Amino acid sequence: MTSPLRRRTLLTTALAATAAIGLAACDENGSGPSDAGGASDGGGERPLDSVSISEDLGAEPTLEFEAPLSITAPQAEVIAEGDGDVIAEGDTIIWHQMYVDASSGETLESWWQGAPAGGLTVQAEALGPDAFEFFTALPVGSRFAMAGWQQGGDGQRYALIQVADVQRVVSPLRAEGEPGEPSGDFPAVTLGEDGAPSLEGAPEGEPPAETVREVLITGNGEKTRKGDYLVMQYTGWKWSDGSQFDSSWERGAPFSFVQGQGRVIPGWDENLTGLPIGSQVMLVIPPADAYGEDPEKNELGGETLIFVVDVLDAEPVKA
Repeated sequence: MTSPLRRRTLLTTALAATAAIGLAACDENGSGPSDAGGASDGGGERPLDSVSISEDLGAEPTLEFEAPLSITAPQAEVIAEGDGDVIAEGDTIIWHQMYVDASSGETLESWWQGAPAGGLTVQAEALGPDAFEFFTALPVGSRFAMAGWQQGGDGQRYALIQVADVQRVVSPLRAEGEPGEPSGDFPAVTLGEDGAPSLEGAPEGEPPAETVREVLITGNGEKTRKGDYLVMQYTGWKWSDGSQFDSSWERGAPFSFVQGQGRVIPGWDENLTGLPIGSQVMLVIPPADAYGEDPEKNELGGETLIFVVDVLDAEPVKA
């Protein structure tokens, strides 16, 4: 099931959340725009051949090219190879990234200038064969570049260059830490062998009028903050009948978003900060902090929701 949690897509959020722009983005006919970046002497089918990208992994990437850069075919290149383990199928990775407009040379966003980090889970079905092959040959610690296209929230297609430094593979993929002391006001949670949660029975009585957070496991990592690129597992149930409506565990990949930017429901944006990485929490979220009261606007409208969330990792913006 596709997650219902994303609320809107702006250009920057689409960029931060979309991986492998150079290999996965295409038009309805299966290819990119004929000349998305405008005409220039460089670019074309191998646009990155006309771009000089710095290899210093300790500093923000610098790009030199003559704008506008024509991009008529996607391309991906390893700029500097890291010395970590090669990324494997199913790995969830976190990177520091920047996006440059190929038509103007303007940096649209950069982690080194205060933009969020990013990442993805390496799955063949989600990425497509070319992007999957590229990432499963890439060592952790590498700097890579991709040229391609992305459609912003305004409907316009942008020709882009993405440069990213792979920081790490997220591990473990479940909460680990000290048991919490839940109130007992809500259904108890049991965990499967893989860590996936389930509720012991349906909720009883009237739901809370305001969002409640109960810590089920206290992790041992750094505390999460607004602006973090957060990687998490979650399962959600309806208070009304205890039925499950969504689960990252069943999709086989963690869910990621940037905290505090309105990309998810308010109950998540406002209640997943200040948690040590490795924690597990239960959030009981009334409609006002979820999908509102109107079921005609959203199938979960009017529902109080219960989530059990495992905080797996969080990458902050650059200090």
